[in-house]
Parts: sequence; structure tokens; C-alpha cells
Amino acid sequence: MLAYLRENRGFDFTGYKRMSLQRRVRKRSRQVGLTDFAEYMDYLQVHPEEFTFLFNTILINVTGFFRDQPAWDYLAREVVPSIIAAKAPGEPIRVWSAGCASGEEPLSIAMVLAEALQPEAFNRVKIYATDVDADALAFARRSAYSAKDLDA
Repeated sequence: MLAYLRENRGFDFTGYKRMSLQRRVRKRSRQVGLTDFAEYMDYLQVHPEEFTFLFNTILINVTGFFRDQPAWDYLAREVVPSIIAAKAPGEPIRVWSAGCASGEEPLSIAMVLAEALQPEAFNRVKIYATDVDADALAFARRSAYSAKDLDA
């Protein structure tokens, strides 16, 4: 199944924990009324729309503002100052947040950069955020977070 997903759908899940993958595939397979992997593979091949449901079952969008605080502290202390120092005044600063889920990571990056730059210099920042989960990305585009979401 992993080879099929990689070759036909372009997603490589081989780095995932095998037991977690099996558990999630089994869960999805049961949701469509099937009991073994071979039957589910056949089902995937006949029902290409099923891939989206499987994909959403496999991926767990765990996110939050400044999740893994030590990493953010390091980014703010070590990485961002060196990026800013390497840029000429007015030169764009571009950041790509891959796997941005529902948008908390790119917004956290924006906050770190805003703190490091003068307010008038922040307009040179461009943050590109992508994710393979279309629903999570649509949520991120709205940038509508509750007060609870913002509690760190």
C-alpha cells in the first residue's frame, strides 16, 4: 500500500511509524466496511476519492502557536537575526512554512519576525504557507482563531 500511495499519489509515508500507519489504515478500512488491507487496496484503486479520506485519517494536524517553545526560542535567538543580518536593507525576506496545517506556524513565524524587525521593515517579509491538507489550508487562509487558540 505504501508503494501504491507513493507511486500513484506522490505521497511517501515510509517515514511514518509502521504500527501507527497500520492502525490508521485499519480504522479507515473499517469505516468503509472492509476488514483487510488487500480488500482496502482494491477499494482504493476503484474509488480514487477514497484517498482523501485515507489521507486525512493518516495525517494528524497537531499544531498550535509557538508549539515546541525551545525551537521557537532558538529560531528567534539564532536563526532570525542571522537571516536579517544577511539581507540588505529593503531586500525581501521570504519564508516558506511547509506543512503549515491550520496556519499557526506561519503566523508564529510572522510574530517572531515582527519582533525582530522595525515596524516599517516588516513590509519586506513574505511568508508562503503550504500544506497537502486542503481543508487545513482553507482554515489557515481565513486566519480566524479564537482566544483559546491563542493561549500558549
